[in-house]
Amino acid sequence: MKRTIQIILTLSFVFISFFSFSQRLNDEKAQLFATYLQNFDRLNQPEECFKNLKGIKKSFRKKAGKQVLIASHRGDHMEAPENSILAFKHAIDNGTNIVEFDIRNSIDDSLMVIHDGTINRTTFGTGKVEEMTYAQLRSFSLVNDYTQELTDSRMPTLYEALLALKGELMIDLDIKCDKIGEIYATVEQLKMFDQTIFFCDEADMDYVLSKNPKAYVMPRARSMEELEHLLRKYSPKIVHIDDSNFDIPEAVKLIRSIEPKCRIWANTLGNRDIMAINGNDAGIWELKELGIDVIQTDLPRHLSHLFCEE
Repeated sequence: MKRTIQIILTLSFVFISFFSFSQRLNDEKAQLFATYLQNFDRLNQPEECFKNLKGIKKSFRKKAGKQVLIASHRGDHMEAPENSILAFKHAIDNGTNIVEFDIRNSIDDSLMVIHDGTINRTTFGTGKVEEMTYAQLRSFSLVNDYTQELTDSRMPTLYEALLALKGELMIDLDIKCDKIGEIYATVEQLKMFDQTIFFCDEADMDYVLSKNPKAYVMPRARSMEELEHLLRKYSPKIVHIDDSNFDIPEAVKLIRSIEPKCRIWANTLGNRDIMAINGNDAGIWELKELGIDVIQTDLPRHLSHLFCEE
């Protein structure tokens, strides 16, 4: 009996602690969102800042480092659920050059656009994506992660997401499942190789390039040794690096010595974006000064405005 009481008390403590942490996290996000609205909601892009897909592709192929391209992380999701069609439309409207989104598969092999392995954070439901059917996943409305408001948006399929972005801007597919054949076939069906970047592991990149040697693949390196290996193996048009894994100046120097025309993708997600929300853009400009020429952000409207004004 004593043992049972101890277990109950322990579980109660864990539950209360988790609830308190979740509430604190939601409060912090709500405060960030309020500051965002105060600082950025009235930003309007000048007409000359917008590029159509032809202009974006032309910039992408230009000499690396000449112009910074802005990638919208899971769409422009400050005022829409992440990885939703609405977030992608906001990204188009706000002058983004690239939209990034994530792909997982349902238990009945539908290709779904969602970052997490569960629906717990992005809906008011619970469950693992890979253990749920397409119909089950579509039955849940998506939640705005910052306001916790329930919306009319539903989790899109890969086909729906691609169709919404076709002819609009470039796309980065962050592949989080082992369905590269089906993903490739969907891009092929919609004839969208010219605007699609495959962000995946080596085996998947090998598959894509075996089918289409001109396809865009983006390796992600986590060490200098891996970076050199990937650059020499793939001669990529773009490569992903994180400042958590690299001394950025050294990584940029290595990339430029092996593939001078390769674009270098890095993130402002987290601290750099939070600094920007609070009025300090130093972290963003630092990446540009270090030679980063594709920046992925949760603040695409703000960064698009910054680099248009430059």
